[in-house]
Amino acid sequence: MPRVLHRPATRSPHMAKWDDLVLAIPPHGGGRHQAPAAVALLETLLGLHEAQLTLLRGLRRDVRPLQEGPFHAGRLHLEAVRAPQATRDEQLERLKSARSCFTEAMGTERDKARLSFIALHLGLCWLLLGAERDAREWMQLAHRTAVEAMKDILVEASKHQGLTQNRYLDPALTFFMFFTSTATLGAGYLFWDRVLSKRTGTVMRRALGQMQALADYVDMLGDVRLHLGELPHDVARYELTHGVDEQQSVARITIRKLINDREAIYFNGRETRKVTWNDQERSEVITRELI
Repeated sequence: MPRVLHRPATRSPHMAKWDDLVLAIPPHGGGRHQAPAAVALLETLLGLHEAQLTLLRGLRRDVRPLQEGPFHAGRLHLEAVRAPQATRDEQLERLKSARSCFTEAMGTERDKARLSFIALHLGLCWLLLGAERDAREWMQLAHRTAVEAMKDILVEASKHQGLTQNRYLDPALTFFMFFTSTATLGAGYLFWDRVLSKRTGTVMRRALGQMQALADYVDMLGDVRLHLGELPHDVARYELTHGVDEQQSVARITIRKLINDREAIYFNGRETRKVTWNDQERSEVITRELI
């Protein structure tokens, strides 16, 4: 009698959290996973949908591509896998159908945050089908694109140096600011400095909130990769730091990629620096290495 995935008919998908998915990943060992572990993993993945939509809305991304089209069709196939009457062969076919739908969604998606979610679903489909190597490759892609989405937010926020982001109006306003500052013997400069600081702080504060939400997701993907058997030195760790100005507005944000206990890469939205240190000295150079 073939083993099948099933759940009690009275149970509905729960609202899962990122850490729940890490706990649901079966121990690394190769081969197709046993029914109880696979059920927990599938339930958790389906339960993460609302968390994904919430994150996308916080990033001001369109959520419709995850609510319709091939991605939605793939989720429906995953839902069908849990049907109590489904045989093992039917479940495998539905998993393969879900994988095909997610692959199709991957080919038409351009947004990096949504790409990461799709790659996550593909990786777990491969894992449920017993292909751990393929699962690891898709998780690496999910991890990398999520970091790129976080980096893009910082790049965009760092561009907001002018008042209007208009190439004609900003120079005129800059001249006006200089003129009023000169005419008032510097008093105007203090006023405009506060205006610019407040505007920049608003943009950077919003970016920081978005990046912090993404950072929790990025951390989860790193933990999933470790659970799938990758070595710790192959899975980069990321940290967010920020600083404030005299008005307590967020003035700078930095993504730090921890390479090892004596080496890290820092990205501030404009340039990337590689920092190494030991007990005696610290060195810092601009680099083209990816964050």
